[in-house]
Amino acid sequence: MNAEREGYTFLWKIENFSGAWHGTGKKIESPIFTLEAIERSQWQLLLYPKGESVGNYISYYLKRLKNSKGSKSLKIDYELSFLTEDGEILKPNFVSSDTFTKGQTKGKNLFKMRDEVFLSKYLSQDILTASCRIYTSARRNMGRVKIFANTIISMDKASFVWNIENFSKMGTSERKDYEIKSAHGDHMVTLELFLIGHCCEESINVCVKFYNPSIKFFRLNSFLMDAIGNRFNSGRLEFQVQNTSDDWKFVLLVSKQNLMEKSNIYLPNDMLSLNCECDFSTKIAFEGIERIEHGTSSSEFRKETTAENVLITPSVPLADALRSMYSEGLFCDTELRTSTKTFSAHKNILSARSTRFKEMFRKDMEEKTTGCINITDIDANTIHLMLLYLYTDTLEDLKWEIAHALYVAADKYQILSLKSKCSAFLISNLTVNNAYEVLILADMHQDKDLKNAVQDYILQNDKTIFRSSEWKHLMDTHTN
Repeated sequence: MNAEREGYTFLWKIENFSGAWHGTGKKIESPIFTLEAIERSQWQLLLYPKGESVGNYISYYLKRLKNSKGSKSLKIDYELSFLTEDGEILKPNFVSSDTFTKGQTKGKNLFKMRDEVFLSKYLSQDILTASCRIYTSARRNMGRVKIFANTIISMDKASFVWNIENFSKMGTSERKDYEIKSAHGDHMVTLELFLIGHCCEESINVCVKFYNPSIKFFRLNSFLMDAIGNRFNSGRLEFQVQNTSDDWKFVLLVSKQNLMEKSNIYLPNDMLSLNCECDFSTKIAFEGIERIEHGTSSSEFRKETTAENVLITPSVPLADALRSMYSEGLFCDTELRTSTKTFSAHKNILSARSTRFKEMFRKDMEEKTTGCINITDIDANTIHLMLLYLYTDTLEDLKWEIAHALYVAADKYQILSLKSKCSAFLISNLTVNNAYEVLILADMHQDKDLKNAVQDYILQNDKTIFRSSEWKHLMDTHTN
């Protein structure tokens, strides 16, 4: 469709979209919007996060309201699409010219595959931006109107380290509990860890019990932590909560015997440490029209106001002020100590930008009592660049080796935006000589998105890569 054509653009942001609890056949409705120049007709967008009929697709429709004003039938041209973070329309979109009667719904059942949406640039910061552009040949001089709407799914997030002491002595009759509370301190969920014996091996199980009837969706990612703080994927659970009286269980990817065989690595001081990340949604916290703009073209919108760039891009004065705080060490209250250099920092900034740092300072851990974080596995230059990013949200002169090292640091300290940017840099700079390095990195950090991208690259360049000395070295050192 002609981007400069006069008409309406309805932009609908759905925040925390991954927490949508709507199963197959269940929809999210946008706020109602009115097209003043098209007979003051009223419309609404409908999204089915798990498809109207097929669960691995997202369905997307435009609906004219049953009690809408205007003629009984209205013919319009319309375009349904999802937008990237920078406002680009992701193809294929859906373009059609149809006549809508009052109460009629039209669109596309199999609009996008869920995996395509969740593994791409659609969901920047877990915000899905749906766009609907509407025109009509019957009316001239409509102008260009943009309507901004927002729906916020209430989502609580919790990240914590669950320490199981005296793990080697734990029997099948014992249960270890961990309470998860909301941001307001309400008891929401309890995790119970227990063992089940199978022949000569005992599996490690986690049972999820709900204590709040408002929970509609729950997701748990668990990571086994070794003696020096590295994380390894140990299991994932995600489901729509139909009945909070039901208990859900899953089995960790490691058994007790596995851990006991390498107890010096995974059970320091006979303690099992699981780093858990939980999300649970409870309701639609907000929905409504935020603002209406007249007279700005679509191209101008993409360059200047798409995805609220004004709000998410730090202003130069603020970035300079925070950079100054870091470089001058003003009012610092903690230190990051590497083998060659010590960096002064601020607990509040580290905690605001990293869930791992927040956990360190909030719990009665050594970092909280000593005011010092000892880092033995990351070099001083990488820590400096990581801190600079935490304070200013900028990456300067990014190179391959730096991006590789920063990716590892960002994963360790759970700085998701930095990890995402480093991942994007590595993907965009893949070559036949370095693809194997990224494959190892993605596998080691259980990064499915990065692994899929490098696997695609390897398959596109298979003959060259499989003949290279680097690939032969990979086969010798990382056969599995």
